[in-house]
Amino acid sequence: MKLEMIFHKGEDRRPLAVFIHGMGMNMKVWSNPSEARILGGKYPLRVLLYGDNELVTSFEDLRRRGFSLLSWTQSRPVGPMHIAVKELADLIREHSSDTGSGVIFICHSRGGLIARKYLEQQQGIARGLITLATPHHGTSMARWPAYVSPVTTLMYQLAKGISKREIDSAFHRILGFLSSSGLTELLPESQFYAELKDAKQAGSRSISVGGTNPDLLRPILPAIPDLLSRVVPARLIPEEMREGFGDGLVTAASARLPYADEHRDFAVNHASILFDRSVREFIAEAAESL
Repeated sequence: MKLEMIFHKGEDRRPLAVFIHGMGMNMKVWSNPSEARILGGKYPLRVLLYGDNELVTSFEDLRRRGFSLLSWTQSRPVGPMHIAVKELADLIREHSSDTGSGVIFICHSRGGLIARKYLEQQQGIARGLITLATPHHGTSMARWPAYVSPVTTLMYQLAKGISKREIDSAFHRILGFLSSSGLTELLPESQFYAELKDAKQAGSRSISVGGTNPDLLRPILPAIPDLLSRVVPARLIPEEMREGFGDGLVTAASARLPYADEHRDFAVNHASILFDRSVREFIAEAAESL
């Protein structure tokens, strides 16, 4: 299968920066985010962003700094992770001539787990691993369909300027995502985590970043964390959806890589972590130091 991919040749002294996208996304979230869309292609990515975040990611930041860049669209972005791991191995093999100065993996969400699983099988290739909002300890997302029905009912009553059809359409796509086969791998008790090793390659440096703003989809739907608090007892609200504890999909605690040399939390949600200027500056400085 021929994969959709992008490669940019940088300076020979720089390592190859491999960007891995998260579940349900594609490589455009890194290389051309103005064209990336969410919820089955219905909405542009910008609906997940706040304030004046420009649609620029670390992909462009590192291109300007002379790094070689590689990314691809996973053939099954909501399918089993082992498929994406094999695709990554094939791409690295095809670009082996560009890895003479080593490789840095920069990963969003599930992409960090794909990189970790790949690195279990390799030796001496990684100069660094940087993960953003990766559920290193799992996420309860796959259990969320039970919350959708009461939230939808309340939203009909509170939403202003949003039709019932629009709400139904958005939540239908959310349910489809939450019911995907690949998502069950992200449950903390899954076989994937039971077999995942908490050990980094010798000589490499590992950095993780988490988010603490759980509010997603505000531009197209009322604040879901606020709605949850009205229909679900506080003790039952997932930590992923609690202000200060999660980014809407992954908790800050789960985003901490077990063997990280450094971890940092930012007040961003699961999508804005890619575009926030402070996060991008942190990643650029980290890449320069590797």
